[in-house]
Amino acid sequence: MLKGLLPLLFLFFSFIRITAQTKSYGDSISQELAVAKEDTNKVRLLITLGGVYQWSYPDSAILYAQRALQLAQKLNFVDGETQAYATAAEAFSGKGNYPKALEASLKAVELSVKTGDSINIVWAYANIGSVYYYSNDYERALYYFTKLKINQAIFMRYQKIFSGFLGETYFYLGQLDSALYYTKMSYDLDLKSEHHWPTPYFYLGEIYSQKENYAAALDYYHRGIDHSIEKLELLNGYIGIAGVFKKMNLVDSAVYYARQAVSVVHDGSFPSRIVEASQMLADIYTASHATDSALRYMQIMTVAKDSLFSQAKQNLYFNEQLHQQEIQQKIEQEHLANKNRQNIIILLAGLTVILIIAIGLWRKNIYKQQSYTVLQKQKQEIDIQKVKVEKTLEELKTTQAQLIQSEKMASLGELTAGIAHEIQNPLNFVNNFSEVNNELIEELKSEMPFPIAIGMNFEEQAGKLNAIYQNNEKIKYHGKRADAIVKGMLQHSRSSDGQKEPTDINALADEYLRLAYHGFRAKDNSFNARTETHFESSIGKINIIRHDVGRVILNLLNNAFYAVNEKAKLRSSPGGYDPQVTVSTRKVGERIEIKMEDNGNGIPQKIVDKIFQPFFTTKPTGQGTGLGLSMAYDIITKGHGGELKVVTKENEGSEFVILLPLTDNNNRS
Repeated sequence: MLKGLLPLLFLFFSFIRITAQTKSYGDSISQELAVAKEDTNKVRLLITLGGVYQWSYPDSAILYAQRALQLAQKLNFVDGETQAYATAAEAFSGKGNYPKALEASLKAVELSVKTGDSINIVWAYANIGSVYYYSNDYERALYYFTKLKINQAIFMRYQKIFSGFLGETYFYLGQLDSALYYTKMSYDLDLKSEHHWPTPYFYLGEIYSQKENYAAALDYYHRGIDHSIEKLELLNGYIGIAGVFKKMNLVDSAVYYARQAVSVVHDGSFPSRIVEASQMLADIYTASHATDSALRYMQIMTVAKDSLFSQAKQNLYFNEQLHQQEIQQKIEQEHLANKNRQNIIILLAGLTVILIIAIGLWRKNIYKQQSYTVLQKQKQEIDIQKVKVEKTLEELKTTQAQLIQSEKMASLGELTAGIAHEIQNPLNFVNNFSEVNNELIEELKSEMPFPIAIGMNFEEQAGKLNAIYQNNEKIKYHGKRADAIVKGMLQHSRSSDGQKEPTDINALADEYLRLAYHGFRAKDNSFNARTETHFESSIGKINIIRHDVGRVILNLLNNAFYAVNEKAKLRSSPGGYDPQVTVSTRKVGERIEIKMEDNGNGIPQKIVDKIFQPFFTTKPTGQGTGLGLSMAYDIITKGHGGELKVVTKENEGSEFVILLPLTDNNNRS
């Protein structure tokens, strides 16, 4: 059996169009065919030859497909019949005989379903979609191309081709976003492929033409023509380039490529495309008052239209429905017969089993009812006890976590306070002695002139004293600044007693927003950012451990200002980026939401799951300990029974959301 013949031959033909010209390869196959025996191998040769000619010489392709079909039916070679119908369908589409093409495609579907070959079924649907596509019925074409996804593994296997089908169909339906998505997918896969397919190049060209990006459109069309061998491919490329030049008002170039398109075919093939090229030439010559040329191409267009509509493609949908109904009736009849046989067997077996079971159940029924009642009572008692135990255990775990968190924060506060006190003493000496030095300098300056150094005049002496004075002023300034930081550390490290107290969450968030911003400005006076607040006034006061929650808000805001500052440094043009941090609060059901948003660089998705782990940081060495978010997570989740989560998009920003429960809180206005 020739399993999977349809896709394999498609790939084979793709290889042929790269390695040999259609006619020369066809001559080679014809020589093999002349000496072939009347067997399945000859069917394959006939199908191969039909496939070679189906888009260049469709009349010849139809002839070879019919010969293959007759021999396959004679040999009862079902897969050969399937492929023969598929080849004939493509060739009939090339001639514009869409009813015949649809009839052949439906036969291929019927045979594929009969053999159960999932790959052939998918490709048969692709053939039907192609017939509707060529006949400009894009809604029906999209319906069948969408069915290609019924088997995801097969769709991914031939993703380049199937994505191209979807892209070109969405294009003619006017859905340019979907068209660009699927066409670009097909194009990207083609770039990686050894054997190229010009279709995605042409449709990218047409999409960019509609977007008025004519340079990109022409580039894609020319690259597609470079990969073109078949007549239809060249025809599509020339018509596309002519259309772009027409939009650019480059009439001579448009005429040249439209003529190239018309000259590609002389046997009446692809009438719909000839109509398009002839119409374009007729319009151009009419506009330029070249009456003779306009009349000539109007005549060519009329002949192509007559050929196109003589095929009576308006009966396509009716023919398909009628054929599908016949197939469905056959399937239902076979299914009904099988189901009846199965029902009889199941019924007899079921009656026997029921009879045996009924006797046993009748004897045990009384005992079972009594046992069931006792077990139900026992189960209810066990369930009640289980709920009580689980509730008690959960309360114990919560209490334990809160106690541990309180101890951790108390220890951290003591450590911070100890360090701050140790720094405070040398800072006092720095500040005091810098003031004493300045007083001494003032006294010396008041007693000048006097000989401080041999060989120095008065102006030099005064200049050096001023320089020393300015240095002392800087020492005093930075000493006082360090003193303020130490005092802030002492205030920030005040140990929490672990007791919750009614707190105005809006005031707390606003206070720490200002503290974080000015703290960041103190470290980098060039830093600027816009801050916004959106507080829900109806929240009132909630019971929280004020200093712990304050630490969390401060930490998250520091991270936000760091993020927008880093993004501002990366922007080459000042003013092109507006750093912004927003703090908002609101009541959500039985919880309070505190949200901190920034428009920084965001957090990469691959590390989002790690940011709450201890000692994990993305900051450069020396700028972060990796403990801030970990401690914040513990304070909110374990210390307050709340939730801390993050939503982020790379290059757009991040938002951290704190959710605190209102349970057992005493709200005050």
